[in-house]
Amino acid sequence: MDKKINFYQEVEILPNCKDKNRKYAGKKGGVMGVSEEDGILYGYSVKLYDEEYLLSFDKDEVVATGKQLKQDDFY
Repeated sequence: MDKKINFYQEVEILPNCKDKNRKYAGKKGGVMGVSEEDGILYGYSVKLYDEEYLLSFDKDEVVATGKQLKQDDFY
């Protein structure tokens, strides 16, 4: 099983992301949701710092920066 990124952990969108997400490459934000079923990790809902809405990314499109944020940082 892939190592799951924690809620509110900061992530960066990788440059090799899908074409539809290419404009977000290099941007950072926090994990607000996790998509998984039966122990299989599919992706994350991410609130990028400079975007108004949550965006969905596959697990291979994001990397954790190592910075753990708090819920209060987003609400």
